[in-house]
Amino acid sequence: MRILFLTPRFPYPPLKGDTLRTYHQIRTLARRHSVTLLSLSDAPVSMADLQHMEAICERVEIVPLPRPHAILNLGLGLLSPLPLQVSYYRSPLYKQKLNELLTACNFDVVHATLIRMLPYVWRLRRPPVVVDLIDSLTLNLKDRRGKIRGPLRLAYELEYRRVRRYEQEVVRRFPNLVVSSPADKEALGGGSVTVIPNGVDVDKFAFVGQEERDPAGVIFTGNMGYHPNEEAVVWFAREVWPLVSATRPDARFQVVGTDPTERVRLLQDGATSIEVLGKVPDVASCLGRAAVSVAPMHTGSGIQNKVLEAMSTGTPVVATSTANRGVGGTPGRDLLLADSAPDFAAAVVCLLNDSGLREKLAEGGRALVEGRFRWEKHAEQLAEVYKTAIRRRTRPGAGRPAKLNVWQMTDVTGRGGAEKALVDLALRLDPSRYNITVCATRTAGNYQPMLDEAEVRTIVLARGSRRQSYK
Repeated sequence: MRILFLTPRFPYPPLKGDTLRTYHQIRTLARRHSVTLLSLSDAPVSMADLQHMEAICERVEIVPLPRPHAILNLGLGLLSPLPLQVSYYRSPLYKQKLNELLTACNFDVVHATLIRMLPYVWRLRRPPVVVDLIDSLTLNLKDRRGKIRGPLRLAYELEYRRVRRYEQEVVRRFPNLVVSSPADKEALGGGSVTVIPNGVDVDKFAFVGQEERDPAGVIFTGNMGYHPNEEAVVWFAREVWPLVSATRPDARFQVVGTDPTERVRLLQDGATSIEVLGKVPDVASCLGRAAVSVAPMHTGSGIQNKVLEAMSTGTPVVATSTANRGVGGTPGRDLLLADSAPDFAAAVVCLLNDSGLREKLAEGGRALVEGRFRWEKHAEQLAEVYKTAIRRRTRPGAGRPAKLNVWQMTDVTGRGGAEKALVDLALRLDPSRYNITVCATRTAGNYQPMLDEAEVRTIVLARGSRRQSYK
């Protein structure tokens, strides 16, 4: 198959959850299929990183998204019904490059990563589109909005409502959706959504025996610029770690991950048993030295890579129910579960004191990863989703009925409620089923750029004359 990947961030190096998943999807699929990558990037991409992806892909195209432009997108996004996370990634240049690729190349399928890429394929008819949402942002924001206080609460509430409405539209519009966990599928309403969990590079995250580890070492790994990770580490350091230290004063806690925030860096001030390492050359080696890995997540969605990577290295895991939601590990066999601070501390201390239990969980966790969470298995499942999407589009006798012509008329002069309802309808009608024309008796006003971007045909009639303006 010839696959076109659309990504909001350059997938290498894979330092964040979405880039990790995208990178390994491309890496494993490219062994048997031809992959073209079209990526936005709001930061410069080094020549070494570009060359790494060029060695894997048939073709790599990068469209810069300057930060000032992205910030302007956010400002304009306040006036749009779209989630701000979608508005941020708006780029006319990216859309132009996508159209050029689709015209020049005969792709079998388009793979769009996250809801951020959906405006670019919303009206795409061919080739078929497979959307990897990775996780449900509705579920993510639902967990987080109840914990936010102050002025940010209103912003979270507004974004939550936009995301919930948008994801509902996405489920109705795109029949080929992929997420990383059953909880995310349920949050999206189930239906035809396919669950394909994240994977682990089991060779990179190799199993390490207990005899090679620091018996008092506790570790957290993850992108520290991600709010649920920051929240989890702060909670663990403030609420759980004092209880652990009271029983095991020799215990040491390391925080490993790129972009630690000021709140996280301050945790090590005055606490000699806490060390914030930030970005390290090799996360696997850090996991291989620790006796226990913790995943104290209370918010977030999707599947926790930190849990899978720790299990792959044989590092016993203590996790909350939220962190285990996508992994589905069996307590007592694959990991230990705890949600309150006293229970979490007791589980960590129990593992530090019991080498036999550590060895049991190490073996159970590694077996779980090898059986269910290898990237090669992930690629096989994803390829089947592609084939299903292609069959749906091309199977004999499955031609669609003739499209209906829809003519919408209004006196569009500004951003009134009636005008907004009309434009929302025009933007959301399925272009594979309807030919849509908007006719304004005076002017399309502020809505014209939105209609143009969505490629909705508009006709403006100058009232009182026979002059017409066609778009």
